[in-house]
Formats: sequence, C-alpha cells, structure tokens
Amino acid sequence: MPTAEVAPGAKRVPGESQMRGNFYAESSYVQTDVLKGVTRNRAGTRMVCLTEDFLHGFRRAIQDECGPAAETVFRTCGRKWGMTFAQRFEKEMAEFYGKPVSEFMLALFQACLVELFSHNGWGKVTLDVSRHEEGLLIVTLDNAIFASMVKKADKPVDALMAGILAGFFSRLSGQELDCVQTTCKACGADASRFIIGLTPRLAPVEAWVANGKSHVEIIAQLASVRA
Repeated sequence: MPTAEVAPGAKRVPGESQMRGNFYAESSYVQTDVLKGVTRNRAGTRMVCLTEDFLHGFRRAIQDECGPAAETVFRTCGRKWGMTFAQRFEKEMAEFYGKPVSEFMLALFQACLVELFSHNGWGKVTLDVSRHEEGLLIVTLDNAIFASMVKKADKPVDALMAGILAGFFSRLSGQELDCVQTTCKACGADASRFIIGLTPRLAPVEAWVANGKSHVEIIAQLASVRA
C-alpha cells in the first residue's frame, strides 16, 4: 500500500526532478482534426465523448440483460477498464515527466490523478492516504457518473467506478486490490466514497453498508483489524 510520501506502489526517492508543467493544460491537452472528425489528447490517444442518454441506455441494457448480476458485470468490466486505463496513465505520465509513476512524489501523483479524472469526465476525485498504514485508501468522488445520472437510489449505484478504482490501483500498486463503495450521492450523501484495500479485508463491507453502517463506522471497524 502507498506511503504518505510517495505514490501507490512507489519507491522512496530523495527529491523530485524538474517539473515539465501540466500534462493536462487546456491549450495542449486536446487537439481536434475537424476534417477527419477525430479528437486526440497530447499523447495521441483518441478520445470519444459519450452523452448521458447513451450512458443511461448502457446502464439499463446491462440491468435488463443481466438482472441481479448486473452489479457484478459492471464491477468486472470496470476492473478491466481500470487496469487498461492505469497502464495508459503510466505510459503517458512517464513519457511526459521523464520518470515512471512509481517515482512520483505523492503531491504530483495526486495532482495528476485529479486532472485525469476531471478531464475524462469521471468527476472530481480526492485521494486520502491517511489510512495507508492500516492498509486502506479512501477515494471521494463528487459528480460520479452513475450517481449523478440516477439522482435517487436506495443503495450505491457506482459499481462500475468501484471496479475502475480497483483495477487502476491494483495496476499501480502491483497488488490485487478490491474497492467497495460506502456512500453514494444518489442515496443522499454529499459525495460518493470508496474504500480500496485487499479483497479479504473488504469482504464484509458491502453487508455493513446494506445494514446501514456509516462510512466513518466502517473505516473505524476496518482499521481495528490489521490486514
């Protein structure tokens, strides 16, 4: 798990190399060839925008086709996407900053993570590593994709994002991690929150959420048991 000084999966380094600025700077990050109808980011990766109507239809189609298994499908797909996304993130960051993500200081890693999520329309993310010594990472996400669309629900709806976060941080940390959502904006919370950790450690969390335990109570209970 990450330390308070370096990024997830990182090695400690004595200092940070000279910054090259912001990879996601607005004037340089996105370039559109109107004649070809293609938009790419500064690394040459093609970008595609999806409307809320498409995402609503995608979510309904999975639910209709998979029924009770829909959440598992979302989580599984999200995990695969998260792994691929992290791989591309590592490549783009290494090419731009001249060093692997594993050698980023935590401040740089967090800044890039915030920009990554916001520029891909996934919401405003905050990474809390204050529980790293207890084997836990906490992610807060405002304007999460499905939570923002569903508006009102009786249980967390961001299984796709939970899978993405699990895959993303598994790839970066080199460990098989899981992610469970504890609060959801669609359920009336101020933001969607997720806990990332080892799978056995997080196994009871979904049941705790279903039984009404708060995010703070869940964190406290997990912290009392070492991984």
